[in-house]
Amino acid sequence: MTGIRNKSGGRPAKNRVNKYQKVVSTKLTELQFYAIRKRATEAGLHLSEYVRQAVVLAEVTPRLNRQDADTIHKLAGEANNINQLAHRANAGGFALVAVELVKLKNRIVEIINQLSDDWKNKKGKRI
Repeated sequence: MTGIRNKSGGRPAKNRVNKYQKVVSTKLTELQFYAIRKRATEAGLHLSEYVRQAVVLAEVTPRLNRQDADTIHKLAGEANNINQLAHRANAGGFALVAVELVKLKNRIVEIINQLSDDWKNKKGKRI
């Protein structure tokens, strides 16, 4: 019996870094499950490996912080000013509002510059 224990063979044990030890579970709708399974098959991966890669490589867009949200609100408020200037330009000609348009453009650029770099550099990807 001791001879069986001393036999070397089989696959060597994985080290702690490469061993999958933790489990994360989630619930999916049937449609979500089949969509993920289809993508995994198209990628030539097992479902678990596909989900693992998707989770690790995913780029999550964080919520806006309060400062960025306030800045975007200010930017949206400038749309009202643009609309008013457009009405005045249609009524009296562009030359009458040209100076105000330049000032408005400068205010908008200033507001955009107040946004954090994180928000300005978003690629628009959603998960």
